[in-house]
Amino acid sequence: MQNTELSGLQDYKILDTNVEWILYHNNFSVCSRKARVCIDELCVKVQLKHIHIMETKDCENLTKEFLKINPKATVPVLLHYGKPIYESHEQIAYLEKHSSKKLSQNNLVSYWIEKGSLIGEPDKNLDKYAGNCISIFTVPLFVAMLKNISIYKYIKYLYKHPDRFRSSKFLAFKLLAYRVFKKGSPIFKIIKFASLSLNNHFKELDTHLEGKVWIDGENFSLADITWMVLFHRLSEVYLIDYFFDNKNNLKNYFERLKKRDSYQSALLDYTSDEIRAGKANLAFELENNKTLISYYQTIKL
Repeated sequence: MQNTELSGLQDYKILDTNVEWILYHNNFSVCSRKARVCIDELCVKVQLKHIHIMETKDCENLTKEFLKINPKATVPVLLHYGKPIYESHEQIAYLEKHSSKKLSQNNLVSYWIEKGSLIGEPDKNLDKYAGNCISIFTVPLFVAMLKNISIYKYIKYLYKHPDRFRSSKFLAFKLLAYRVFKKGSPIFKIIKFASLSLNNHFKELDTHLEGKVWIDGENFSLADITWMVLFHRLSEVYLIDYFFDNKNNLKNYFERLKKRDSYQSALLDYTSDEIRAGKANLAFELENNKTLISYYQTIKL
């Protein structure tokens, strides 16, 4: 029987295959990015299958075929000889365990992996998980990307998505656009706490990095992969400079991360037309949309 929690390795096959590794991923998904960076860092040979989600053009995650792979309709999903591993923090740990190339592992690494992960609902436990905070700050880029998606696709999305709360939120993003950021809106109410929480996470990491090359000193680890993708997302939503202000250790750390081959091969090389268009739309609105400008000013308080 399938595990309804859908976390970690499952004890059943969802695909009859002799291929050792298959990753169902999406170009824009932060969690997919984490899995791809890990794959490149470990030099694992993986068959990649791109799945479009609403933000990047279509709802391939809602097809009958994909819902058999993941009933929760989320990416990424990693298969090992047909058995699924769910949740990106579980996937990267599993990949490292079964790879011939090893990265450092200890309690410190585990602590920073967990702190940088998206765990549970993104609007909960913001003081515990930086990944949840990043999800909140991604919303303006979501809205910018969804602007170019036909309203008719939302009918399919609303009808077929197993998470009604998520699908209704995306419909609101489409119909209201940047008005979802008005003062008093649910997102506006949570943003101050998210901003404070992420700033605290970054202060702690900045202090920890004093005199270190990587999170585990001289040793590159899964923790560094986890934070690489978070920093990259913040740069996409034009907030990286704000959160790095007066945090020189973080600035220098991110520069080192960007010089790794995996940053280019697993992140930059997967930039799509949809992502570029969304970023351009967001940049324009940040210069001209008073509601969005006010929202960003609240983030920066």
